[in-house]
Amino acid sequence: MRSTTLLSVLALSATQAIARPAYYQTPDERGLLDSPGVLDDVLLFDAPAFPDPKNPGNTIASFQTYVSLRQIDLGVATAAITDLLSKAGIQVGNQLSTVQERIKLFGSIGLPGKNVEVVVPGCSTSAKLPSTSVTDLGLASGSVSLGSCVDAQEMVATVVPGVLDNRKFSASVFPSPNSGFGIISDIDDTIKVSNVLDTAALLKSTFLDEPKAVSGMPALYTSLKTSLQNPQFVYLTGSPYQFYPFLNKFIDSNYPKGPLFAQNLTILNIPQAIEFISGSNDKTFTHKTSTIDRLQTMYPQKKWLVIGDSTQKDPEVYASAYV
Repeated sequence: MRSTTLLSVLALSATQAIARPAYYQTPDERGLLDSPGVLDDVLLFDAPAFPDPKNPGNTIASFQTYVSLRQIDLGVATAAITDLLSKAGIQVGNQLSTVQERIKLFGSIGLPGKNVEVVVPGCSTSAKLPSTSVTDLGLASGSVSLGSCVDAQEMVATVVPGVLDNRKFSASVFPSPNSGFGIISDIDDTIKVSNVLDTAALLKSTFLDEPKAVSGMPALYTSLKTSLQNPQFVYLTGSPYQFYPFLNKFIDSNYPKGPLFAQNLTILNIPQAIEFISGSNDKTFTHKTSTIDRLQTMYPQKKWLVIGDSTQKDPEVYASAYV
């Protein structure tokens, strides 16, 4: 009860200060090309890939991307989050750069009407994702064919650059057959120490602390990778996608690599994000069960081992998905 009360007070104090602009210009109004250019940033999420049910010789990848303005002003967001932490008795000190790196996507402005095309060396076809939308504030997702691909457990997808843009945006693609084993794992307090039930500790682990693996879990997952003969690892989190870079880097450094599915929530401020991480809300439950449904559609013959904890009703999620 005490944590919930504290969270409510903190949320009210900072909600208005870091809201993102609600109005976005159309591509015609902006006068820019539909493809991301030098004024834009692209986040390409790691993607699962699976055999095309209609043509098993081809591979389909389930991509997601986020396109935003390249220039970000974090001044207001930084002031709001330091105030939020201070009210919880937490001082930022010399860790301001860490805080700003983790809130970066909360200060970004998503762009609708952007068409992202990716190429995957080893596959015969490039893939164009659906246009980013106004509704999802610059997000786009879709399952697209890569044609025939070489046999590999991990490939690299690279965004086709826009006009006068020589930057490289890339992500991993994880092909897996419609057979064998897969592992679905929760993140917060299952493989990463997050302290979901303690608001102050959750704030520290989210914005300040170096992420820490739950004791014994990296060894367990390494053992499972060997004993189950390289299963497909998939990670689920109730966190919004704005924390994706932070969480993905943590997984790649401590656990077998695999796609990470965060919530595609139009979160307008950081207190809302903390509320979603700390609560076992209906949206988190629906996000996890719907993601498992998607995975079962991609790999209908695969056997899944599911791993979680009780802080966000993972047992209920898995029971709902598999009963």
